[in-house]
Amino acid sequence: MSDTVAAGDEVILDAPNFIRVYKSGRVERFLRVNFAPPGTDAATGVSSKDVTILPGNGLSARIYLPPAPAGGQQGKVPVLVFFHGGGFCLGSAFDAAAHGHANQLAARGRAMVVSVEYRLAPEHPVPALYGDAWVALQWVAAHAAGQGPEPWLTAHADFGRVHVGGESAGANIAHHAAMRAGAEELGHGVKVSALVLIHPYFLGGDSSESDEMGMAVHRELVRLWPVVCPGTSGCEDPWINPMAEGAPSLARLGCGQALVCVGGKDPMRGRGRLYAEKLMASGWQGEVGVWEADEQGHGFHLVWPTCSEAEAQVGVVAEFLSRP
Repeated sequence: MSDTVAAGDEVILDAPNFIRVYKSGRVERFLRVNFAPPGTDAATGVSSKDVTILPGNGLSARIYLPPAPAGGQQGKVPVLVFFHGGGFCLGSAFDAAAHGHANQLAARGRAMVVSVEYRLAPEHPVPALYGDAWVALQWVAAHAAGQGPEPWLTAHADFGRVHVGGESAGANIAHHAAMRAGAEELGHGVKVSALVLIHPYFLGGDSSESDEMGMAVHRELVRLWPVVCPGTSGCEDPWINPMAEGAPSLARLGCGQALVCVGGKDPMRGRGRLYAEKLMASGWQGEVGVWEADEQGHGFHLVWPTCSEAEAQVGVVAEFLSRP
């Protein structure tokens, strides 16, 4: 189609099959959300329901509760506040793939998952979604005194084990939430215990590890970034590159444990590995682990959730969540 649809409405970003953004602010998304309703998952026994976090601005979540142990009662379980991927501008916590992944994390990790439906760019430019993430964490923490609007949290959440995590752009969001937790109080005595980054979306630096297809993806992500974050300084902006010179020190990360999962064929795998290296070298007083899925690309677990590597990755995250 022509770059000029109507006067003053030229295309400023066209990512075929994904998203088209116009100068007027109009957005066309071609990667549709395959909505999955909440309920009880037949395969895992995990129950889920949708909740409103902040009325009026669209901030909501889907909460997942694992089944009680066989022959026992539901006790206190860790909480994972989780953010979906999608380049800051696509995806949903309510998408079938994200829903299935959250069911698996809740079941195998014996954890309550709060999967956040944050506001998307470019309609709500970065850093709005980082603010949404913090509000979601505060909302969870507000239940620690045994009060709050969500009975599953007040009855079953172990507020001594509140974790934050995400995949792709959601991993980026989770990192910044954990950094903020190192600088500000969540309230109600709640601390972030651990950080889970699955295929983190960080740009900048050297992308020489990428193959030809990976380089093409990388170029599209570089083009996308200033559209979702107007006024950015580029790929060395600490929002998209927390390892950049001048970025806040990773030593301030507000948790004691971190897990980074990467795909062996993910064009951003080098950024994930570097993040772990920089974190360990920063003076941060925690423990970080890296797990790699050989021969797998970015977000493979959402496309092939039953493959052996996807099941292994869920297992690694589940074991991490179950630590005391």
